[in-house]
Amino acid sequence: MLKIYRNQIIMGMMLLINPIFQLQLYADESQTLEQAAPWFSLQNNLDLPDWIQFSLQTQAEPMLNPSGGTKQTRNWMQQTVGSIAIGSGLKKATKVWSEIDHWRIDTSVNYYNGNPNLNAEIGAYIPLQQVAHESGFWLTQATLSRSSGDGLVGIKGGILSINPDFIYSPIYDYYIHSSLNNTLNLSINDMPVNPLAAIGGVVELKPGRDLSMRYGLFDLDSTMPIATALGVNQPSNIGGFGLVQLLQISYSPQWLAPAKPGSQLPSGGLQLGGYSTNNGIDGSAINGSLNFSTGLALGLDHRFWIGSNYSFNSINNTTPTFISAGFLSQGILASRPFDVLILGFGKSGFSPTLAAGKSYEGVIELGYQFQLNPTLNLQPTVQWILNPDGANNTAGIFATTLQITLNL
Repeated sequence: MLKIYRNQIIMGMMLLINPIFQLQLYADESQTLEQAAPWFSLQNNLDLPDWIQFSLQTQAEPMLNPSGGTKQTRNWMQQTVGSIAIGSGLKKATKVWSEIDHWRIDTSVNYYNGNPNLNAEIGAYIPLQQVAHESGFWLTQATLSRSSGDGLVGIKGGILSINPDFIYSPIYDYYIHSSLNNTLNLSINDMPVNPLAAIGGVVELKPGRDLSMRYGLFDLDSTMPIATALGVNQPSNIGGFGLVQLLQISYSPQWLAPAKPGSQLPSGGLQLGGYSTNNGIDGSAINGSLNFSTGLALGLDHRFWIGSNYSFNSINNTTPTFISAGFLSQGILASRPFDVLILGFGKSGFSPTLAAGKSYEGVIELGYQFQLNPTLNLQPTVQWILNPDGANNTAGIFATTLQITLNL
C-alpha cells in the first residue's frame, strides 16, 4: 500500500514541477476562454426548480510524510459536504428582486471519514489537512437569511459558523494545511469555525457597493450539543461557554484586482476585524487580511495575499499569534488557463499558558491545481513543517498529498 501511495505522489510531483519550467505569458488578454463542460451536475440531472439549489462536494486527501517528524507514515482523510438552498431569488438578477427574493433558507451537513490524528502521530501540533476532523456527520448550517442584494441591510440567523462571514477569504480555500485553509488559524475553545457551528446571528450593512460591515453574536454553550447532535464523538476542542461577538469591515474596490477575461480567482479585498469572548475568561483579538494583484505578467491572473491574527489574551487561545502570506497564479501555463499555481506560508505562535515550552510552528506549502473541468480538480501539494510541535527538538517534516475534489 505504501508503494502505491509513493508512486501516486511521485507522479503528482512531476506534474507539479513541470509548469514552473514552462512559464508562458498572455499577450492577448481579450482572448475568449472556454471551460470544459462538467461531467455531471446533480442540479441539472435532478431537474430541480430554480428556487432550489443542491450541491455535493467531496474532497479526499491521501497524505504521507517521506521524511522528518517522529516517524514516517501515511494517512487518508476525506470530507463530503451536502448543501441545499431554497429561495425565489436564487437565479434572479438582484436588480429585479422583490422583497421575497431577498430571503432564503440554507442547510448543510458535513461528513468526515479517516484518521484525523496524522499530525500527532508524526510530531506536529497543527493538522496538516484542513479536513482533519472527527469521523461522522456534522450539522454545519441551518439558517434563515435576508441578503442585502443591492440594498443596505442583510441579516442571518440560526445554526451557523463564523466563516464565511468573518475572518475568511475564498483565497484560503486553495490551501490544504489547516492553518492556511482556516480563519487565520483561530484556536479558541468552542469558537464555531466550520465544521463547528453554534446558534447565532449576523447583521450586515452595505453603505456602498465595495464596502460592508458585519456584526455577529454566537452562543458558545450551543457548540458542543450541535457538534454531537448527529453522533460525532465530542471533539477535544469543545468545553467552554458564554458568548462571542465579532465585528468586521470589508472593502473590495475593483482597483485592488482589476477584472480579467477568464479569471476565476477571488476578487481583491481588505478585511479588518476583531472579536471578544466572555466564556469565563474574557478575551479579545484583532485580525486583518489583504489580497491584490499587480501589473506583473504572471499567468492569466494572479493574487498576492497577507493575513494576521493577534490575541490580547492567550489564556484560552492555543495560538494567539498567526502571520501568513501567499501567492496564486492562474494560467501560468497558457495551454491550461484554468489551472492555479499555489504558494503559501504560515507561522503560529503558541500560548505559554496552554502550550508550555513551545515557541512556534510554521508551514510552507506549494501546490498546483489541475482543473480538469468544473466537476474534478486534482491538486498535488508538498508541505514543509518548520519546528514541528514548537519544541525545537523534532526534525522538520516533509509531507506530500494529492487532493482530489469532486463537485457534483
